Amino acid sequence: MKTKVIMTLVAVFMQLTAFAQHSPDFAEKFMSIYNNDSTLACVTISPKMMMQLVKKNDEKDCDEKRPENILQAISKLKSARIVTGKADYYEKAEQLLIKNNKRFLPGQDYQTEEQRGAFYTRKDKKGQTVELIMLYAEPEKKLFTIINLTGDIDEEFLCFLYNNKTFKN
Repeated sequence: MKTKVIMTLVAVFMQLTAFAQHSPDFAEKFMSIYNNDSTLACVTISPKMMMQLVKKNDEKDCDEKRPENILQAISKLKSARIVTGKADYYEKAEQLLIKNNKRFLPGQDYQTEEQRGAFYTRKDKKGQTVELIMLYAEPEKKLFTIINLTGDIDEEFLCFLYNNKTFKN
């Protein structure tokens, strides 16, 4: 009887510990704040789906095949969330990132007549990038997008994204 009680307590403690360690990513936090707005949509891409995308790209025999190192970087991701909505959410998202400046560090940003965007990262205690947030807006089209990646994000992958500065295919 004592063993069952102890085992139950240990199980409850482990669940509480696991729950306490869960840290929501930026997209999850943003959606929880604006969950009543039906103009916002969030799609989560699981690790399994990302691996399927990498495999599909490996199967293609085309000239536009992405570099192998980028495919490796994608395979290290844990999840991807894509949030879309009206362009005025860009400022709200950026303000939330600035408000949480101890957690999210600004990277590059850019602006043209048609579009603007910004990159933010979150690092773990070891200094490794574990989350990448890309904000993108096309004010003329009233379009806003957050791309939120979590996982093992290396510098080469960041440089690739910073140099492309676009989320279009």
